[in-house]
Amino acid sequence: MKKTTIKANNFYKDALKNMKWLSTTGTIKFNYLAGINRSINPGQVTKLAKSLEMMSSLRPVVIAEISFITGKMEKYIIDGQHSFNAHMRLGWEVPYVTILVDNKQDLVEKIAMLNASSKTWTMYDYVTAWSSLKQDYVKLNHYYQVYDFEISDLAAILMNNSLGNSSGGGGAITKVIKGGNFQIKSEEKNVEILNKVTDMLKVVPRMNRFENRYAIKEYVKFLRGTSKYDHQIFLTKLQKNKDKFILATQEEGKLSELFEKLS
Repeated sequence: MKKTTIKANNFYKDALKNMKWLSTTGTIKFNYLAGINRSINPGQVTKLAKSLEMMSSLRPVVIAEISFITGKMEKYIIDGQHSFNAHMRLGWEVPYVTILVDNKQDLVEKIAMLNASSKTWTMYDYVTAWSSLKQDYVKLNHYYQVYDFEISDLAAILMNNSLGNSSGGGGAITKVIKGGNFQIKSEEKNVEILNKVTDMLKVVPRMNRFENRYAIKEYVKFLRGTSKYDHQIFLTKLQKNKDKFILATQEEGKLSELFEKLS
């Protein structure tokens, strides 16, 4: 079991000691965290409502008391939005627990931790959540919509980092993104690299995931290390040597040699 899941379960155990029930006719109001938590899927609410009718409530909604959003203490749903709406649809009282959140970073970290005990957040979920707090994540989200790269590779390029450590869920770049520490460096220069990589990938045949990531890694390393480079000449030569390119992706070090010959 992952550490985050254990933390989340312990978190629930402590919170359950003070579980309450929200009446559908009461005056207490729960708010949504637009732009931070996942959007509500009506179909999922329907499924949960049917499940509740069969099995009743198995898990409480988690509410955070937050003052830093509007300036006054208000209650926000940070986990269990679909469950809350399913209870409302059935006209049932809602089981809930309340926690305190110190600041915006604490809010994102606790939402991620709580989701780890049910449905693990994707990298994009983290980017979306941190976008509400940090401008560099807004830009990362924008570039993710523009370029056809995996988020970890895209982030590595924008951070001026090597792509070598960005693979897999436990990669260094992944940890940076999840931890809210992503920062763009040399933006204009690295966006130019993103454009050149995009051009390169248009020339070569569509590859499998591993070959594609390897090609991006080697080409970015080549671009950052070369002093004399003509992009159009390179693309023309690459077009004529697509077969050699495919073979070079099968052996470590061969792509860098090929890129040097084509430049």
